[in-house]
Amino acid sequence: MNIKQILLRLTENWPVKIICLVFAVFLSEFYRGTLLDKRYLIVPLTVENDGTLAPAEQYPAKIKVTVWGDATGIGSIGENDIIAFINLSDFKTEGTYRIPIETRLAGTVTPLGNMEISTEPAILTLRLATSIRKQVPVMLSLKGIPADGYEVTESSLEPAAVEIEGPAELVEKINELVTEPLSIEARTNGFSGTASIINNNPLISIVGKSQVQSTVKINETTIQKKFDNIPIYFEKQHKELSITSDTKTGSLEVQGPKKLLETWSPSENILTVSCESITEGGVYTLPVVPVLSAEYSKLQILQVNPKSVQVTVEFTEVSEDDEMHR
Repeated sequence: MNIKQILLRLTENWPVKIICLVFAVFLSEFYRGTLLDKRYLIVPLTVENDGTLAPAEQYPAKIKVTVWGDATGIGSIGENDIIAFINLSDFKTEGTYRIPIETRLAGTVTPLGNMEISTEPAILTLRLATSIRKQVPVMLSLKGIPADGYEVTESSLEPAAVEIEGPAELVEKINELVTEPLSIEARTNGFSGTASIINNNPLISIVGKSQVQSTVKINETTIQKKFDNIPIYFEKQHKELSITSDTKTGSLEVQGPKKLLETWSPSENILTVSCESITEGGVYTLPVVPVLSAEYSKLQILQVNPKSVQVTVEFTEVSEDDEMHR
């Protein structure tokens, strides 16, 4: 068969042959398409940045990702397997930029077959500003009130301050951070533990840990109370002596737990003057000594008035029943 005959054979019924060729290509692509699949995922958008600028306005926390590829290859791909990010490391001057959103597979994921990944949006318009760091104090937040008769006497955080980082225009406005509220409702004792620091601005980051160690001390509420017109009690008088004093009453200032002190009243001998050392007549100055029983050991006497009394002592014929207790 010569070349002329070959050409005649090739061009014979050429419209039909072209149609068949196109149809074959269509069938091939259609079949290939049946083996491909498309998946839509919502993944976090992260910022990679080794530069001196930081985002100065809000940007999407998550974006839509489309994965196109062999059905068997992308079937096991999930949200945690794709990393979507923008890289700010190369930007040196403050301003507004159009930044491409990039993607990559997580380090442990190996794609099976061909795979294409696209994002929506593909470009992010973002204003960048100079990034700074600053130390700010952390304040402990408490909610509720302790049980009746108890109060918070001390609280502390460790560390008491943390370093924050972000655009200068935002960082400079932050003077302190607070912890999540810790409940002290109806508590009668203190506690310690971990408290998270509240940071509601995604453009500001806490350098290091965003938790602190908290300690709260709760004790009985302490109050002070003054008692007046308390009779002074003279004890251990010798029966042959008559002891008199112009000072008959005194006052007492006491500190102690609120619930105890609100119901407590002084005993009849709480302000005591001991006359045991007096054996002869005359004028004496004797100390006034407050006496508390062991059951009221939580009470503390702050002040006694008078601290001493002057007594006049005379010899007299008396019986035991006439012994003076004043």
